[in-house]
Amino acid sequence: MKKLLIGIDVGSTTTKITVLDAGTETLLYSDYRRHHADQLASVLFAIREAAERFPDCDARIILTGSGAKPVAEAAGTPYIQEVVANSIALKKTYETVGTAIELGGQDAKIIFCDILPPLS
Repeated sequence: MKKLLIGIDVGSTTTKITVLDAGTETLLYSDYRRHHADQLASVLFAIREAAERFPDCDARIILTGSGAKPVAEAAGTPYIQEVVANSIALKKTYETVGTAIELGGQDAKIIFCDILPPLS
């Protein structure tokens, strides 16, 4: 059975989903939609769409983003704070990144990667 990693980012105005092959971390699918302030419905739609595209797969889902925590709690799905998620992705993807700036829908974040602990 194919194993998938599904990340869902619920922001202030949009929901983004990314589906990766768990073994190779190859991007298999992504989507970006406005949620029109109905974040839960948007997440459920994204999950349903992924389930239709990848039937009979074993999927691990994790949510992040400014609107994700209450949705994750309601669904019993793991949640990771978005600055932490971005920090992990930066450390994993780029060897020499020092600083990253993210401009979101409701705020901006700056991450100083040179002071982050190494990934284990």
